[in-house]
This record gives sequence, C-alpha cells and structure tokens, in this order.
Amino acid sequence: MKMAFSFKRMPAAAAALATVGLLTAGTAVAAPSSDSTTGTAAVQAAGKWRGFSETGFSGPDNEFSGSTGSCTYVGSNWNDRVRSARTGDTAVRVELWEHANCTGWSITIDDSGYGNIGPWVSAFRVTT
Repeated sequence: MKMAFSFKRMPAAAAALATVGLLTAGTAVAAPSSDSTTGTAAVQAAGKWRGFSETGFSGPDNEFSGSTGSCTYVGSNWNDRVRSARTGDTAVRVELWEHANCTGWSITIDDSGYGNIGPWVSAFRVTT
C-alpha cells in the first residue's frame, strides 16, 4: 500500500529538515572541531597546493590555499604563470582552471602533480 504525504499537513520544521536532508544527501559533513578557537573555519576544509613558475616543479614558487568548493583567483602575479603544480597532501585534490571564474580548461592535481602545464592557469578550486 502506497502512502501519500501532503506537504500542506507537514509541520514547517519537518519540511525544513526534509529539505536540508535532500540538499545534503551524498555530501560529507565535517566533524565538529574540538578546538573552539577555529570556529566555523573548521567546518569548511581548506586545501593547499604549490605552484611553480617553471616546469618540473622548479623555479620560484608559491603556496596557494582555499576552502573546499570555492573558486579562487590565483592573483595577478601568478595568472597564466603556473608551469607545474602539486598538492602536499595525498588526500587533497585541486582543480586548476583556465579562467578566473573557474570555467574553460581544467586539470585536477594531487600530490603527484603536473610537471608541465601551459600558460593558462587563472583560478583553482579545492575539491577534497
């Protein structure tokens, strides 16, 4: 026997909880931090990666970091100048994007990285 639920009869709080459950289905939720000084920053994981101005992970470099899911511009000093890149953590994955709004070409780097990237990286997004 199928049961039909009327949304008109469902209390507002239950509807809100059901909506949250649907929106968060399949996504990981960060565990609360035991360090009270980190506040909400602990909820959004941050990922770090290193970009190099020359191929083969050499030359001047810079460490970049961002919150998971946020598109971040690499800055005018590094726009189209990243020639190799990698993360420092096996669990971190970062998408490197052609345009500052995370559109166009992209590659995903990890701790093994990419040793030869063309002159096109403008933004990044931490995925894990």
